[in-house]
Amino acid sequence: MRPIAFLILVLLVASCNGPDSDNGPAGGEELPATTFTIDPTRDTVLKTPGGATLKITAGSLAVEDANTVKLLVKEAYTPQAMIDGKLQNRTNNSSGMIYVNLAPGQNVSIHQPLVISIPVAYPQKDMMVYTGKVDETTTVNWGDPRPLQENPGVRQVDAGKSIFQASCASCHGLRRAATGPPLAWITQRRDKQWLYAFTKSNAKMLWRGDALTCYLFNRYNKTAMPTFPSLSNADLESLYRYIDYASQGIDSNSVFDEKRSLDSCVKNDPNCSSIAQRAKTVTGQETADTTTAGTQTTATAPPTRASNYYIFTIDKHGWYNIARRPGTETAAAEVIIEAVDSSRRVEPLQACPCWCNESAYRKADSIARARPAMH
Repeated sequence: MRPIAFLILVLLVASCNGPDSDNGPAGGEELPATTFTIDPTRDTVLKTPGGATLKITAGSLAVEDANTVKLLVKEAYTPQAMIDGKLQNRTNNSSGMIYVNLAPGQNVSIHQPLVISIPVAYPQKDMMVYTGKVDETTTVNWGDPRPLQENPGVRQVDAGKSIFQASCASCHGLRRAATGPPLAWITQRRDKQWLYAFTKSNAKMLWRGDALTCYLFNRYNKTAMPTFPSLSNADLESLYRYIDYASQGIDSNSVFDEKRSLDSCVKNDPNCSSIAQRAKTVTGQETADTTTAGTQTTATAPPTRASNYYIFTIDKHGWYNIARRPGTETAAAEVIIEAVDSSRRVEPLQACPCWCNESAYRKADSIARARPAMH
């Protein structure tokens, strides 16, 4: 049996506003079409300009009197592109639309389904793939919903949600400070290594004299966060992926970043400046989580992870749309229950609480070393 060799083809032969083929639904005439030329006798993976992939196994396309096949692909991943293409999106919940058809003048049929993967930053539940149908005004409407293939990204978000609810939700909100600081967009504001180390044992970070840890300890009533040494890096990846997902429905500018206050304190308060300098001396380097004092921290959407795709198969040419199943239009942030008790909210900052006294260090040392504190 011959080995299967997937050829990663980015055969961008042409990209233009060309005519649609008669081999499937039309529509989207205002959108550019990319033409791919493939050998139907070989396993092929196409990468589109928008980041989607099309997997075509050898023999999937039956061709008469030709050695190659030309495919036309159009994509619409933004609201403006959907409007320009007259692609109906009444509920505004589409995660992407794609059109696959044959270039004109070919006699080709699909013998085996083609596999399409649409990129997505944060995969969501209850998403379906809809087939496009063109009306008399050339507007594309959607029908015949069917489930997508199982997505590992959704499983990871679900696992992270369970960890968040069990270990974080009683003390942290997403938008507001409570017993601890808010967590929305936290992965865009902290270095990953610092964040994972702090989550596993903030006591060790305090013991080592980390400036931000010391500041947070004093800022939040000298109450150390529980340690979570049993959480693996995989657990933390799931946790923070869930927090990333939940942050999508929250304006990053509405979530205050305590690091900005520390930066201001370091600049203007000798106590804080000495703590920050001592932290650099202890670690031997400047931490990755430093920013210019007083600079606004604006979170940006992280890049799409390699495993984050909506995957489905097609056996007909035409338009396809990834959208929520009717009745499940719930924003990501609304899924989160914010367990924030107003009586436990942190008071407005009156001074720069950067210093760590001897008692705090002894407490941190005892927790870090798992032995009773000496008074």
